[in-house]
Amino acid sequence: MTNQYAVIGYPLGYSLSPALHNYFFSEYKIDATYISLPLKKDQLTELFEAKKFAGFNVTIPYKEDVLSLCDEVTDTAKQIGAVNTVKLVNGKYLGTNTDAPGFSLMLKEDADFELSNKNILLLGAGGAAKAITYSALNDNCNKLFVYDISEERTNSLKNQYNSTKIATSYSVEDFKTIIPLANIIINATPIGMENTLNQSILNKEQLSLAKKDCLIVDIIYSPPKTQLLTIAENLGLKTLNGLGMLAGQGILAEKFWFSRNLRYNISKEVFLRAIKSGIPSK
Repeated sequence: MTNQYAVIGYPLGYSLSPALHNYFFSEYKIDATYISLPLKKDQLTELFEAKKFAGFNVTIPYKEDVLSLCDEVTDTAKQIGAVNTVKLVNGKYLGTNTDAPGFSLMLKEDADFELSNKNILLLGAGGAAKAITYSALNDNCNKLFVYDISEERTNSLKNQYNSTKIATSYSVEDFKTIIPLANIIINATPIGMENTLNQSILNKEQLSLAKKDCLIVDIIYSPPKTQLLTIAENLGLKTLNGLGMLAGQGILAEKFWFSRNLRYNISKEVFLRAIKSGIPSK
């Protein structure tokens, strides 16, 4: 019987995940299909009870909700407080989080960069930021400065990890002292996508304070070059968008499902072809 896999979230517009996983299913002759499955929150319990899917990925806004719906979760998912990948094991759903290691994999593959002993400025304290914080602490960063306009979100993240390496900020005035110290600056907010396409969370004056070898990362991948990355490039700074994080978490999801090591560069190529074709991968 053909196994079914999916990405769940709401709303689900153009998703690149089906392109990647269906490619690997075909390449490795796995009898499975992968679809985009938009679900409203009141449909989640039914999904878990039906046990119809052999596995699925979870995207916004359900990564935290799914944590409590899984029968079991890995230590990584438990520490992050979010699940993005689920598989059916002996009739039970096991959840994990591949966003965190996927982020570290992107940095290593695309920029030959490691978070170990680095000073990090993390913009945002939501779900994605929690995964990046896990990576930063797990990789033994030197200091993690977290900025968010929501004091509640920032304090929640800091309390969750309870690490002396985390420093929080709520004022843009702090950028004057933090940015010159940073080895990497990461945008984990939605500023720069959809209805904020012409906005950047940092302006030219602020980014000009960065070290010349500071890496600027925007986890947004659509558009591929946000205003933040455009400003950074114009200042001669090295930049990365979030496509590599998506590719990294994707191949790590496949490893979780099938214990198979897949190539990162092939994953990115599949995504780039899907984007170029402009055909929704549903």
